[in-house]
Amino acid sequence: MSADRIARRILPAIAGLFLLAHLATLPSAPDDIDSLNFMLGVRDFDVARHQPHPPGYPVFIALGKLSTPVLRAAGVPAPEVRGLAAWSALAGAALVLLILALWRAMDDDPRRRVVATVFAIASPLFWFTALRPLSDVTGLCLAVASLCLIVRALPRPWTVSDHASARSLVAGACLAGLAIGVRSQTLVLTAPVLAFAWMLPRSGLTLRVRALSLGAAALGAAVWAIPLLVASGGLSGYLTALGSQAGEDFSGVVMLWTSRSPRVAVLALLNTFVYPWSWPVLAGVMLALAGAGLLLLVARLGSDSGSQRSTAISWDPAGARRLVLLAVMFGPYAMFHIVFQETETVRYALPFVLPLAYLAATTVTRAGPLGSVAVSSGLVLAMLWTAVPASIAYGRTPSPTFAAFADMASAAQPAPLVGMHRRVWTESRRARLWTGQPTGTLLPAPRDYEWLELTRAWRAGDVPSTWFLADPRRTDLALIDPASRGAVSYRWPFPRATYVGGARPDQIDLVTITRPGWFLDQGWSLTPEAAGITERDGGGPHRRPSIGWIRRRAGESLLMIGGRHLGSSSDPPARIQVTLDDQPLLTFDVTPGFFLRFEPSGPGRLGGDSPFAKLAVSAVPVAGGAAPRVAIEQFDLQPPTTPELGFDAGWHEPEYNPSTGLKWRWMSERATVALRGGSGDVTLRVRGEATRHYFSRPSRLTVSVSGQELTTADVGWDFDFEVPVPRDLLAKGDGRVSFASDQVFVPGDREGTADRRHLAIRIYSVAASSR
Repeated sequence: MSADRIARRILPAIAGLFLLAHLATLPSAPDDIDSLNFMLGVRDFDVARHQPHPPGYPVFIALGKLSTPVLRAAGVPAPEVRGLAAWSALAGAALVLLILALWRAMDDDPRRRVVATVFAIASPLFWFTALRPLSDVTGLCLAVASLCLIVRALPRPWTVSDHASARSLVAGACLAGLAIGVRSQTLVLTAPVLAFAWMLPRSGLTLRVRALSLGAAALGAAVWAIPLLVASGGLSGYLTALGSQAGEDFSGVVMLWTSRSPRVAVLALLNTFVYPWSWPVLAGVMLALAGAGLLLLVARLGSDSGSQRSTAISWDPAGARRLVLLAVMFGPYAMFHIVFQETETVRYALPFVLPLAYLAATTVTRAGPLGSVAVSSGLVLAMLWTAVPASIAYGRTPSPTFAAFADMASAAQPAPLVGMHRRVWTESRRARLWTGQPTGTLLPAPRDYEWLELTRAWRAGDVPSTWFLADPRRTDLALIDPASRGAVSYRWPFPRATYVGGARPDQIDLVTITRPGWFLDQGWSLTPEAAGITERDGGGPHRRPSIGWIRRRAGESLLMIGGRHLGSSSDPPARIQVTLDDQPLLTFDVTPGFFLRFEPSGPGRLGGDSPFAKLAVSAVPVAGGAAPRVAIEQFDLQPPTTPELGFDAGWHEPEYNPSTGLKWRWMSERATVALRGGSGDVTLRVRGEATRHYFSRPSRLTVSVSGQELTTADVGWDFDFEVPVPRDLLAKGDGRVSFASDQVFVPGDREGTADRRHLAIRIYSVAASSR
């Protein structure tokens, strides 16, 4: 059976299965601010209020207004989001046949056409995006339909059809104009091909046909543009809304045009060509096949004589013309996307799936019928192996923000006070408008100082419970008593970069804070983020007292305080003075380097009439002169029954990656944590990084107390394990737990720098809990 006959029989069935699979897994909640804007636009179209955001997407909104009432009448849950997502599924199914039609118009190899089509629809990005309540797939559907018609209008040998039609050009131009009303970026796909058809010499297209096609494009655009302008209050009102969106696009996102650096360029290429394939290995295979296909498309292998077996490479004019058409169709969009779009939003790379699939198919089909079937089947299975589970999880699991809002709405006792990090506050604005959540008093969210709004509210009155919607990358909540904090993390249940890269709102944590025992104001350095804010604001205990607030209590307490004297080894010591309600609590001297102290307080020491006692930490010179720089990097205060853990000798300063929120400390070949408090045995949970990143073999990490080994583990891979610590052994070792590694390196020796630190293992966290 020929490949054409297979395509005519099998691909419609594949389109049907594609549609059924996607309709069965439509999402229950929007996943991006754009989808929220679309839903608000379906409810009440108003571009000035970004319902939806400019340029307006009027055709897509009109489709949503048709489908949403139908689904609502049928009793389908979440009809607003599914009413939009259904069009993505329908468009994805239609693209199965349209992509094949596009390749049929420009290629006479039926096997290559079928393989290229299947590669495109099975690709993780295409399969998943066809579920999202966004305009990407619907817009691509109309754009590919337009490209099919325009290419069919080209004369031979640019097309394989013997019946180039002027009517096809006019229809394609009209569809190109209409497609802009679904998704404005389709203009960058269709306009270059339309211009190519108009300017192609000896095309047989008369001036009248070209004028008609230009008029048809204008007519297709007018169908949606005129109602859009009327609904927007005229041209001036629409341009005002458009200008506001342009300002946001160029100021609020990272794009190569505004951030011209090699790093941004590399990330743009990764976001565009690697992440859409989910697996780096799969991406590498597909890109290698596509690169080979590009060469094979223009080079023809053939015998240089009829009697000899040697081969010669010759130019393939037909393949070169197909490559030119691919360049015209997708080259301008590639330049536009890389330079002017936020490539982290991975769905913007969707059009590139088509040419990459075609070029990869060019290579695969050179393997012969059986070979091409085997290779293409393996690649398709690899694509679906990751795409299908992600799609099922997407349909079953609400997006992180909507899942958090649902839990907040179902809580038995909603918190009366709600705080948010600035990013969450900004990105969840539309979600709050749609859901009416969260209830309670919403605190302001000044950038970098969000935790201070909590401290002000708590000091103003006793608040039994507080919710805080946290950006997982932020660390400022470390300035609040950890014993009072409980967190639920909301994450995408699939690789974020491949499927929803750039989505906003993004992943969040819902932190519940119940009557914190202490919280800190400004001037502290408990995390690198907090240290940066303190330094930027000219704070720190050596400049002015670092202030904290301690909840009054009648019983005993144990204070832990630690940090660094930041001077050189020749600098004089500094005196740390800790006061409580302006009365001395603790005084000790520190020399350059790290320090850690525990100080018990007897019953009644933290008593008083006001809800909170004022804690102040100062660093003053011991013998006159200027105070050496001091950073307070560790703090806790708990009842004696609660274990407290501090990083003691052998640890380096805390570090932090602000783009991921990852925090860590390097340990040297030997390091110690100090444990105080607690009434029984203790469990340590240790998390850290794979040491194979730095050494040729796994490092061996040994945990011991007072010379007695508790556990030994090979940590060649990322690790997370627990270590029971008996109370009697801990008392024997003066509360100190030792960590030892059998490998260490000096960064300066590897990098040619002055960094002489001894680095053994990068530890993400060490936490203690009572057993």
